[in-house]
Amino acid sequence: SSVWEDASFTRGVCAALDALAADHGLEIKSQTEVPSSPSGEDLDPVARNLSLSKMNPDVVVTCVYDKGCAEWIASLRRAKWTPKGQVFTVCVGMDSFLEAVGASDAMYMTGISPWDPSLPMKDDVV
Repeated sequence: SSVWEDASFTRGVCAALDALAADHGLEIKSQTEVPSSPSGEDLDPVARNLSLSKMNPDVVVTCVYDKGCAEWIASLRRAKWTPKGQVFTVCVGMDSFLEAVGASDAMYMTGISPWDPSLPMKDDVV
């Protein structure tokens, strides 16, 4: 399942999911667009719907910015539901993430972060 914020970047990222799912034999159970900078009022019904036994997707891809990310995590808490996997596009790598969601919700989450060429690291890719 996917949830995306009404913005060109987030819409574009989640738009790639149909092709990715088809390439890897995955089923997308639902796709939901929410307003830009969504609130709990926008996200709570989505979280409740996904928590139903007829939905209950293994993974939710959430294409949102930082406010939407924090609101989505709060909506999951209110729905008393957590998918087996939660993919975020941006927020986990942002400085404001830990402050916005708290340590207990941030623990064990991984996500993307911007690459900075000034870091003194080398590997097979860099």
